[in-house]
Parts: sequence; structure tokens; C-alpha cells
Amino acid sequence: MNVIVGISWPFANGDLHIGHAASSLVGDVIARYYRQKGDKVIMVSGTDCHGTPIDVKALKENKSAKELVDECHTSFTKDFQDLGFSYDLFNRTDDVYHKDFVKEQFKKYYELGYLYEVKEEQLYCSHCELFLADRYIIGVCPKCGADVKGDECEKCGSLLEINNVLNTKCAICGNKTEVKSTKNLYFSLSKFQDDIKKLVDLHEHDWRDNAVVFTKRYLAEGVPDRCASRSLNWGIDIPIKGYEDKKIYGWFENVWGYVTASKKYCDAHNLNWEEYWKNGYDNRIYLVHAKDNIPFHTVIFPSLLLATQENYHLPDKIVSDNHVTIEGEKLSKSKGNYISLRHLLDNYPADAIRYFFISNEAINKDFNFSWHDFINSLNGELLGKWGNFVNRTLVFINKSFKGTLNNYPLDSTLEDTLKNLYPEVGNLIADGNAKEALAQIFAVINQANKYFDDMKPWELAKTDEEKCQEVLFNCCNIIFNINTVLKPFLPFSTKVVEEYLNIINDNWEYQALTQVKIKPEIEPLYPRYDKSVITTEINNLKNK
Repeated sequence: MNVIVGISWPFANGDLHIGHAASSLVGDVIARYYRQKGDKVIMVSGTDCHGTPIDVKALKENKSAKELVDECHTSFTKDFQDLGFSYDLFNRTDDVYHKDFVKEQFKKYYELGYLYEVKEEQLYCSHCELFLADRYIIGVCPKCGADVKGDECEKCGSLLEINNVLNTKCAICGNKTEVKSTKNLYFSLSKFQDDIKKLVDLHEHDWRDNAVVFTKRYLAEGVPDRCASRSLNWGIDIPIKGYEDKKIYGWFENVWGYVTASKKYCDAHNLNWEEYWKNGYDNRIYLVHAKDNIPFHTVIFPSLLLATQENYHLPDKIVSDNHVTIEGEKLSKSKGNYISLRHLLDNYPADAIRYFFISNEAINKDFNFSWHDFINSLNGELLGKWGNFVNRTLVFINKSFKGTLNNYPLDSTLEDTLKNLYPEVGNLIADGNAKEALAQIFAVINQANKYFDDMKPWELAKTDEEKCQEVLFNCCNIIFNINTVLKPFLPFSTKVVEEYLNIINDNWEYQALTQVKIKPEIEPLYPRYDKSVITTEINNLKNK
């Protein structure tokens, strides 16, 4: 099977925060799982490079927009690499390959009649001398009365027409907006209302519940046509005569990044990109993102694909996480309630970060990050259960049997549990539920620790050496196979375990251990943290 895993593109406006990691890690687990199964996988994402915020920030910092984007792309690339993301291509939307492809699509839409000109009054800030992009307009939601920024109300979840937002002001300078005449090209999104309804109905049990609920709400409200051009300095040029002074709106072009990155990767590796993105092939498409990006992936992107009239395969799985809060409060960089991904990477092992966010993935509700839970989970779960089982088994073998065991028959009950673990975990990952998959693995780890405790090999070593070796041989078989199913989740420490065991299983299937020859020096897989770290981290957060 050909599998696309598309992970949402972080916007080039500052460093990555823990929310980016939390909502994206499931995508890496999915990609790693399918590769281990032997399927053909392309996992892509990249830096979302265009938009008014970058223009404005560049002016404030006396830099070019490209300089800012370059800095962000470099830091994004390193952060994801250090966290173990196995991207086949982490691209950027200012890449020439992407821009040329998007311009071709834009021109095609215009020729097919999906883009039409609208002369309109647009909100303008005379102080900033700028037509205001939606995200740079603040006001009041006309539906629920909440304060809003841009064209989406976080409180009631409504997608708004920006001209309907009340009491609008410029978010850059705070002055009231005025109305000024201009012309724009609109994309006929409303024409695809029925197609999107069919898509949701078809995949109601494949998409996350929040994606289904949000999309049905948008459909019930009526999908509006959407402006596809913008008055910006930094962006992709519009290839239509009369629009040389405008750029393609970011919402239109950034979602195309999934296709352009995949196509670029295929071109470089002599692969047929259509086998991944077109109907008529054995393929599956996963889109992984946070819930605020749902309409872009369930309404806008499928509509853009359909409008090409080129037989695109529409998304099969929408894996949309809810939000992350920090110590009970909304994540906010401006208010200091913010933890950068780099801070975690500089102070904690990547697999520890991966474990915590995957095991607490915000599937059904928002997830609250607390330093207390983070440190305690690392000590009590990752180290205390898995790390402890590996360490005490292998250290005991080195100490009592010089690192080598004779071969013994495997316990049939334990072996059946391990054999069943592969399809159970695999099916959950394929369904986009990495959280439950990891919980299943740790349930077996708990059984393994109980087996070790019940069999008491430290006593058997004194009374029945053969039985002791048999128990430890079974423990090594457990370690070997659990380590194999943990590879998509914990890519760094599972390599260490393979080095300890001197044996590798690269496939997604049960493999009985045939030898035990342990590396002489065994170190704990994960560090133990003193509880004082919690207080230190909380104080650092408060003092930002």
C-alpha cells in the first residue's frame, strides 16, 4: 500500500511550542508503523512561509521576510529532527517547486471558472497603510458576542465572514479600521458543499469526532466562497493579468504543500507521485493537525482537489487533536504561558517527550500539560515500568550468567500475548489512535513486570539455575518483541535496547528470540528526575 502522512505546516512566526509536538507526533508513529510493515510511505510537512504576520514582523525587526522565514525553517527542521520525526521531506511554501505548482493550479481554476472577480470594500488601516488580512483584524463575534481575532471564533467555533465581524480594529496598531475599495478573486468553495457532505458521510467513522462535528457544523451554516487573493508584499504571485499587485492567499496555497512536497520527493526518487495521490491505486492519505485547522483539511483542501478535475484521492483519515493547555491555562506566548519545544529538547530525552505527549494525546478533549504530570510520568511510567523491566532483566543476566543464556522453550501463554500484540497495536495505529496503542503495550509491560516478580529469578538463581535461565530467557523474548512494537513510538531508546540484545527485528511481526548474548555494560534507558525539577520548571514558567 502507498501511504501519505501529511502533518500540518507550522507558520514561520516564532519557535515551535509543545502544542506543535503534541498534535503532530501521532503522524510520525503512523508513518513509522507502515514502514515497519513494509508499505511505501511518504511523510511530509514543512514551513508555512507566507502571510501578513511575517510582513509585519519583518518591518518591526528591520529584516527581510525571507530572513525571518529562513530562521524559522532552520529551527523547525532541527526541532523536528531532534524529536525523531522521520520526514521524507520537510519542505517550505516559498520553495520554487511549490510556488510554480500552486500558480499552475490557480491559473487552471481561473480558466475552469472556479475563480471569479469581486469588486469589494475591504477593511483597511490608514495608520499602517495596509489592507488587513483576516488574522490582523480584531472585533466581536456577531453570533455569540465573544472577542475574536480573524475570521474564526474560538468560543463558538464559527467560521465568519470578516465583513460581518463587529467593532473591527487593526490588531497591529489598535486603530479602528476603515473601508476601502479594491478587487479580489474569490474561489467558488460553495460549489463543493454537496461533495464535502458526501465525503464526511463516507468517512464519518474514519475521522476524529471533532473533525466530523466541526465539519457538519460548517456545512449546516453553508460553506461560503472564499477570497483567494490578498494585498501582501510577501507571498506567491498571482498569474492572472490585472492582479500583479496581489498575492495568492495563504489558505489557498499552503494546503497544496502536502501534494507538492510529495511530488517533489517522488521526482527526486524516481517514484510515481500519482500512485500516492490519485484514485485507482492502493493508497491511503492521513492528514494530522490540531483542531483549529479542521476546516482547512476537511472542507477547503478536498474542495481544491476536486476543483482540479484530475481524479485526486481525497483524505481517508483526519487525525485532528484538541488543544493543549499549560498548568490549567490557555497556551499564550504573549502572556508567558508558553513552553517551547526546544526547551524540552534541551533538557529531557526525546523519547521521554514523545512518550508523554503520545500517552496523553488530546483525542476527546483538551489536554492540560503540567510539570508535575510530566516528571512523574517519566519517573513512574517510562522509567519505572519499561526502563525498569529492561534494566533489571539484563543487569541480572550479566551479573549471574555473564551475559549469556542457554536456549529454552518459550512460555506459550506469554508467547500468545506477544503474538496478539502486533495486530492489536497495529490496528490502533492504523486507525490514528496511537494513544490507545501505547497503552496496550504498557499493559503488557505491566504483565511482564508481574511475571518477573512472581517468578523471583533472584531466588531461583540460588535453588534452580536452569529454571532461572528459562525465566530470564522468556523475559528477554518479551523485551525483544515489546521493543519491536515500541519502535514507532520511541525510536531512540529502542535502538539502545537492540544494541543491548545484539539482535534486531525490523519487521512488524512476532519473532521468537533464538539467542541471548547481552552487551556487557547496561545503563538505565532513561534518567530519574528529582521532584525539585517540578518546582524549578513551574517557577521558570511564572517568571517569563
